[in-house]
Amino acid sequence: MKLSAIALAVASIGLSYSSYAANNNLHRSLDKSSTLSQEESAPASASTEIITVIGSPLRSQKSESITPQTNMDADFGDQLSTLPGLSIARNGPVTALIQYRGLFGDRVGISVDGVNIVGAGPNAMDSPLSHVLPEPGLIATLYRGIVPVSAGVQTLAGQVNIASPADALFSIDDGFQGNISASAMGSGSAQQYQGNAFYASQDSFFSGTFMHQQRADRESGNGKAIPNSNYQRNGGKLRIGHQMGQHQFDASYQWLNTNESGTPALAMDITFIDAAWYRLGYRYNADTNTYLTANVFGNSNQHIMDNFSQRPLMMANMARLNTTDAVAQGLDTTFVTPWIDGELRLGVNLHKGRNNSVISNPNNPMFFIDNFTSSTRSTTSAFAEWDYSSNTMSSLIGLRYSRVNMDADAVASSLTMMNDAVASLAENFNNGPRSKTYHMVDVAASVFYHVNNNIDIVLGVSQKNRAPTFFERFTWLPLGITGGLADGFNYIGNLELENETARQFEIGIDYTMASWQISPRLFYQDIENYIAGTPSSNMAANMFSTMMSGSAPFIWSNTDAVITGADVTVNGQLSDTVSLSTVLSIQHGNRDDIDDALFRIAPERLLTTIDWQTAAFTIPTTMSITSELVGRQSHTSSLQNEDSTPGYGLLHLSTQWQLHRNVQLTAQINNLFDKFYAPHTAGVNRVMQSDVAIGDKVPNPGREWQISISYRY
Repeated sequence: MKLSAIALAVASIGLSYSSYAANNNLHRSLDKSSTLSQEESAPASASTEIITVIGSPLRSQKSESITPQTNMDADFGDQLSTLPGLSIARNGPVTALIQYRGLFGDRVGISVDGVNIVGAGPNAMDSPLSHVLPEPGLIATLYRGIVPVSAGVQTLAGQVNIASPADALFSIDDGFQGNISASAMGSGSAQQYQGNAFYASQDSFFSGTFMHQQRADRESGNGKAIPNSNYQRNGGKLRIGHQMGQHQFDASYQWLNTNESGTPALAMDITFIDAAWYRLGYRYNADTNTYLTANVFGNSNQHIMDNFSQRPLMMANMARLNTTDAVAQGLDTTFVTPWIDGELRLGVNLHKGRNNSVISNPNNPMFFIDNFTSSTRSTTSAFAEWDYSSNTMSSLIGLRYSRVNMDADAVASSLTMMNDAVASLAENFNNGPRSKTYHMVDVAASVFYHVNNNIDIVLGVSQKNRAPTFFERFTWLPLGITGGLADGFNYIGNLELENETARQFEIGIDYTMASWQISPRLFYQDIENYIAGTPSSNMAANMFSTMMSGSAPFIWSNTDAVITGADVTVNGQLSDTVSLSTVLSIQHGNRDDIDDALFRIAPERLLTTIDWQTAAFTIPTTMSITSELVGRQSHTSSLQNEDSTPGYGLLHLSTQWQLHRNVQLTAQINNLFDKFYAPHTAGVNRVMQSDVAIGDKVPNPGREWQISISYRY
């Protein structure tokens, strides 16, 4: 991987400003509301639908408030990609997968309003980010670097928690208020409508939120249609809260209906996804510093996908329809109390998910494959964590034990009567050790050493674990099921898989002076028993896969991997009205058992944004210009036939006008110079008879505009 000269040049410019150093918060929300930190939630207007991005597990660092009216991607993945070390791997317009420091998919923990969502699609068509629906005060918290054990279970590659804190909603003034907005985007004749209503009365509140999105196919920078980039979604959320003295209750229910939406990097497209989740929350405040929280939650997804309704089909007997569903329930409890000049956190987490999948052919009623039958994954976990702070040092030390039980019912297929290889695979799976229990111990320790008022030294170490997913163990027939990896190969599961164990070390500095801050981090991660595909030696699997696709499959196996890299943030004021923010992310991943790169690793990326607060004809105005420079990625996986991708540079513009205290107009242009490019983290096209050749990277859109207007009442 070679950093381009222009990226280095701009990085040098950005870093040179750090001599002025310090922490700066960018405020782009409608009412210029104050930043909400991880630990304290300032009251915000109920009509301010914001996603606030936060960057430190130990204390607040820089943050950026982003209104939903500025999203170009339906699932808001573009808003999270501004964070250090984070990028988006996308297989379709509503299938964003977070990649953090070279790891993505199920290795990155994502919680939505305290709910750990189990998706129905084994290829992550209904990824956790697809369940995000903006509501008042929504906060996306990224734990940069070493993730505290209290942040989540199996946080091997990081954790992102997306929620609207109840404390902030309880603090809103009594009365009725809300917000409605409408957005138009090109290309694809995109429309987006959002609204929320909020009512508070003494110690109670009620909120309702809705959203509608639709878009036809988008165009790349060369003017050609991006295959199957269409989507249509509708959703809503209701939330109610009440507090009595030391007791606080709140409950949420959300539904989201995704209709026909494309996934060009996968073998099928979304026919529909009907998803719903709920959460019941309780908090007991014993005193100012001691409290107990409990959350009961669950989700249910019904999902159908096919390979014929939105893309050409060669022959009728090749039609496939996959009917899937998932249900999950969970319980999280946490007790916090002062202890030895610090704070002690104790917690228990319970979670159980179940997946089913049946593949059929609507042109042949006799054809069926029981893909997954009542495959379950149950987790029981407990942790203890101590947060200590003194004049010279802050530290966070935690220990977590997790037990994961996996099981699945027997499978069957109409193919067993006519294909000996399929019959052998089904028999071996049904007679195999489908039930297995994993015992895992996580340890995490982070230290901020305060050298002086300007310099903090950051050190962190951790050992984190992850048990296999249901598709990594229970895919009994070689199919293109990869949890979103989307490398084009067939995979077969492995009932003998061990859990992954990642050991990570991080070192960094926070340097602050005047109105500037620079915060570099170096990290090293060694992953034992890394689960990846290796060439299959199963004769029956090889025979079936070769007959169906022309190539032998991979089998999920325990290997080893090493990931190294760095990320740097620079923030500060160029003047009283002009601010600058720079994020540089670099990661390098290798298989350690063989001489090969990890698949689909994001190249180095430099993002620089300049904001200018001004006035146009007495109208308060915010103008932004963003430079996005991405390096060439030539460190690719030869085992998975991964191609190199060239680097590229983009320029984005946006402006916000406060036309009235209740009316805001937003306009933006992404990819100003209509650059044709395809991110390395994009999937490869699998849609025939499209403007993009089969096997080529699915390009990102060319120049696109967006105009949004919102009214607050």
